[in-house]
Amino acid sequence: MGTKRTYQGLPLYWHQDTVENDYRWLESIVRNTAPFSDAWTKARIVQLAYSIPKGVKSQSLYNLPIYGSYSSELAIAEALRSTCNLEEYPDFETQVNEDYVIRALNSWHNKQFAKAVSRNFEVYVDRQYSNCFLVVSTARTSLNVDRELPPLERFRPLFNIAEMGQLMRRENFRYLTLRTHGYANPAHKFYQEFMAEIESLSQKGPINQIGTLENRSVYIGYTWPSEMPLIHPGLWSDMGEQKGISLKFLFILALIAWIVGTGFYILLTLIGVPFLNLFGMETPLSPLWYWFDLTQISNLFAQWNWVALTVFALWLLLMQILRISVYQRDRYRAIHYGAPDLAEFFWRLDKVLGENPYTSMPFYEPQKEIAIANYYNQNFPPMSVNLIGHSMGALVVVNVLRILSDRFGKEDRLEYEKNNMGDYLQLNRLILTAPDIPLEFLREGRNNYVRSAILRCNEIYLFCSDRDLILRYMSILGNWFSEPSVEMSGLRLGNVYLKPVKNSINYQPYIRVMMSSQSAVKPTSAYDLFEKFNYIDCSEMPGVNAISLPLNIWTSLIIDVMNTIFFIAGKVDVHGGYYFTNTTSFDILKLLITRDGLSRPETLTEINRLIAGKPVLVLPSYEPVQDSSDEDVYHQS
Repeated sequence: MGTKRTYQGLPLYWHQDTVENDYRWLESIVRNTAPFSDAWTKARIVQLAYSIPKGVKSQSLYNLPIYGSYSSELAIAEALRSTCNLEEYPDFETQVNEDYVIRALNSWHNKQFAKAVSRNFEVYVDRQYSNCFLVVSTARTSLNVDRELPPLERFRPLFNIAEMGQLMRRENFRYLTLRTHGYANPAHKFYQEFMAEIESLSQKGPINQIGTLENRSVYIGYTWPSEMPLIHPGLWSDMGEQKGISLKFLFILALIAWIVGTGFYILLTLIGVPFLNLFGMETPLSPLWYWFDLTQISNLFAQWNWVALTVFALWLLLMQILRISVYQRDRYRAIHYGAPDLAEFFWRLDKVLGENPYTSMPFYEPQKEIAIANYYNQNFPPMSVNLIGHSMGALVVVNVLRILSDRFGKEDRLEYEKNNMGDYLQLNRLILTAPDIPLEFLREGRNNYVRSAILRCNEIYLFCSDRDLILRYMSILGNWFSEPSVEMSGLRLGNVYLKPVKNSINYQPYIRVMMSSQSAVKPTSAYDLFEKFNYIDCSEMPGVNAISLPLNIWTSLIIDVMNTIFFIAGKVDVHGGYYFTNTTSFDILKLLITRDGLSRPETLTEINRLIAGKPVLVLPSYEPVQDSSDEDVYHQS
């Protein structure tokens, strides 16, 4: 034992002033972190060092009491080690010993425990396929709702990211693909989708012309805190837990509604009622001058309050609809939790890939430590990274690249840095499917937040559809009051489609407004920034579309109505069907993920082979994009 105690000894005794907050905090950490991970283990160590608080029921976890009142650090270490299969959790076996317990208790005693257990992400490895991982943001959808952890029978928690680095170096991985989800995709739903993707990508058998996930390729799913509209418990528990704040909101809303309602009532009685009376139309409201008749005062007072109450009810309904749609809540979490947590993951992964992550950690066998250190001193080539973002997840990955580019340099970076995301990670492809990003992404305006991302990528693939009803109709409602311009709120990058050029076999990117359309790109001399885009138009692809009618000004509304019916019935997913494993889009994604060794011409040849005879269109990058000088209407098929 080489670590000295800074506390008196065991067992520990609760402080009367903080006991309730302390034990609730520890229990929350244990519930909301991966079992046998670093943070979970430290919280369990502190629990086992205390006796059970008064008024708390005695419970057990993995055959150990929640609170153990142990009298020695060695006993705590041995108790924890007995709760798991040490061969299954190798880093737990090598690190959790008497010294580790003392360091955890020292951090608690020195009031540094929050720093010791704070983790912005957790890492899991698939138990069936060792080259598939889950990275989970530790942020919760709500302060009052516990996290949904991955199914432990399928995913094994890693002790920390250092263990992930060791696994990746040991297997000599060369390619890494990370994919994340979008809006209204809670954790349990993403886990199910991710497991289906793993099975499809890892299928072995006869020669596969698309490709399977190779042993040297890593596939990672990243989930950030998202929630289902209307039914997620956090939507309602917050108001119950914070009654004072809810009442304050209602008071302020009622006060403003009363002021506005009063003004509206005055306008109605001063202008609206006389105007309607001129045409012989009766109204339930009395003219404003009736207020001078004392016999009418009570009736007018009631009318006035009914108008104000109606304004209040309508505003409350509108604000509650905006809240339970969770769009702005998800957008906030995507930007402030999802992107920073993922950026930290890549930063730390780059560190553990290039250094021995265990030099400061205790080992039972010194020879083993030396062997690992020698292994990590080897010169490894950088890993090629592909990033896939769906819907609002595209906003996450773009902001991640912005954060990393700020860290490693922007346009003024040295030439040798190229597409570096660090010392051992190099960005290859950025794949955006139905991105919920303003069309401004393609324009030459103030594009600082995407400029660095574009310069970092070797290639960008855009999977889009003009029939994505979620982006075309719902997104404009959610972004109407948050985007800097009306155009940005109404035109989303995921709604771009390819329109044939007259008297040519080429296509150009267009975007539908309502029934009419307009050119999506307006080329300038600075258009070289966006030449990396490869457009893949999936508008008529089964899975995201149920109507085979050609798109024009006469059929546009019919297509939208019919697709809405099929979407509600669950026959298609106009927004997320790109990831259905039986679609052409998923075949293309699979090709881009598994065939990293292909050159760009070879990749385009394979894509064209996959879409042959399919209702999918492709406009490769580095081809001139024409601007339309004709009338902005649909191409008449």
